Amino acid sequence: MSDLRRAVDLGRTLRASAGIKVRQPLAQVWLALPGGRLGGGSIGADDEVALLDLLADDLNVRTVTLIGDGSDLVERRVKVLLPILGQRGKGALIPAVMAAARANEVEYLADGGVRLGGHDLAADEVEIQATPRPGTAVAADDGIVMVIDTTLTDDLRAEGDARELTRALQDLRRQAELALDARIEVWLEAGVGIVARLEPYRDTVATDVLADVIHTGAPPDGANVADVALDAGGARIGLRVPRWPGTAR
Repeated sequence: MSDLRRAVDLGRTLRASAGIKVRQPLAQVWLALPGGRLGGGSIGADDEVALLDLLADDLNVRTVTLIGDGSDLVERRVKVLLPILGQRGKGALIPAVMAAARANEVEYLADGGVRLGGHDLAADEVEIQATPRPGTAVAADDGIVMVIDTTLTDDLRAEGDARELTRALQDLRRQAELALDARIEVWLEAGVGIVARLEPYRDTVATDVLADVIHTGAPPDGANVADVALDAGGARIGLRVPRWPGTAR
């Protein structure tokens, strides 16, 4: 659980730094852990899968993939800490190790150190700088490395809009002070492109907000209404408790 909490914190930090809303789904997260497993392998495979599913739900990503380390997903460069080498009497190594660092000819050692120009440097004698590959963002915390795929496809953006629509309708239910189990009917007033984009998620949104039907068009008089900003553009939503034939209007 400690590993999981730190991974959640890293994921939220990465989302915020990339400017991606919490309700916007992402396709993929890659996670490198000490020992390659949650808890260093101290839990069973089924429990690990369940915890990774929780992580995916919490970070709103479709897939979490465990990897050995983040080296294949980031561009790494080594900065040699010259003052430390000088203090330790290694000044004669500086020309060779600096030339290797500039050429990025480096071997990363298991203890956190590196080999540059045929010379081994300790972990505290260098600073390893990781740059995300295009379309990704990376963060690390005490041996845990997380890389998120920041590429947003049309499908992911549409799902994000559906979740934003659900959130707006839930807020509107609360503003209308409806009972938790009250059934509603909904109106969505938006451009043709927005309506088409949300169509695959119509049933899911209806289920989540307890809507018997989602109409396309302007909300009627007397409905509770609100404007919502979607990735695809602005929309107006409305809701009311269904009025069946023969009931008072």
